[in-house]
Amino acid sequence: MEQQKSFKNIMSMFAALYAILGIIFMLIKSPTANPKDTSVMILGFVALFMFIGIPILAVWYYRNQGYPVTLGKAVKLGVLVGLLGGLFVGIYTYIYFAYINPGAVDEVLEMSKKMLEENDMFTEDMLEKQMAMTKKFFVPMQLIGQIFTGLIYGLIGGLLGGLFFKTPNEDY
Repeated sequence: MEQQKSFKNIMSMFAALYAILGIIFMLIKSPTANPKDTSVMILGFVALFMFIGIPILAVWYYRNQGYPVTLGKAVKLGVLVGLLGGLFVGIYTYIYFAYINPGAVDEVLEMSKKMLEENDMFTEDMLEKQMAMTKKFFVPMQLIGQIFTGLIYGLIGGLLGGLFFKTPNEDY
């Protein structure tokens, strides 16, 4: 019972850390920033390692609290941290694009349109239809995308944490 309570507390603590850092990252990096810019790419790599590192830290912290860690428990902890943290970041993203700065959606779509026009993949009519459909689904897809990304990062981090910090076989 104590172990389960500790598991939930650690999961909640690291999911909150994931969410807070995710929101700070979104505040630092403008959604309208050019994705080809070097500083944006470096920030993206930092975020990648940070969001995979948080579930690893959660597994490490769980083990350092004196609880045994199996690969399955580590993956479960990592997935739950990533899923819950991604959900909170997704909710913030939804609120940001839907209510705080709805004009950012148009800026992002305009930047995407310019990039597609440079590639000459679509006719003007096809491009307009694509942009109209994308605008309709942009905000909900941001929420879903954050949740899915958190799930993937949590899975990878939990798996790595389980491999690094697995307790040697004992009677659990």
